[in-house]
Amino acid sequence: MKYLPLLLMPALLLLSGCVAGGLSRAFAGQSLTLNYDDFGPERMAAPFLGPRGSHTVIVAHYGFNDLTPSGPEGVRYVNVLQSLNFLRQEVRSLPLTAANEPLRQRLRSTYSRLYPLQLRRYNNALSTSFTTPFVGMNRRLMLPALPPPEI
Repeated sequence: MKYLPLLLMPALLLLSGCVAGGLSRAFAGQSLTLNYDDFGPERMAAPFLGPRGSHTVIVAHYGFNDLTPSGPEGVRYVNVLQSLNFLRQEVRSLPLTAANEPLRQRLRSTYSRLYPLQLRRYNNALSTSFTTPFVGMNRRLMLPALPPPEI
């Protein structure tokens, strides 16, 4: 019994090393790198993404929005679900004219690139056992109601 703390010390050091290094990246979730132009022109995207920088890179991930440019590339992080909702809203608000069709196609293309990330997350949540609680996760808010072609 008196040697038990000595035996636990290497295990704790190994576990803390794994948590600090590999495991934190393993559970980070998938992300997708996009350009600022994928969300439309600056006048349309600025309320959602903030002002455009010289080389603004947008990373869509499952966390919170972080619109403060980081690093020399000006990386900004946006939530996948909020990005999908923004794109749907912008496509629906565009007037149905021939001049807007290229922009509409670009926004639909961005939506169709983001949709598989959210669909995978939704399917993972549904595939877990219903015997374990979801700890505040509201599955109805995880996925937009319509698939990409109908946005």
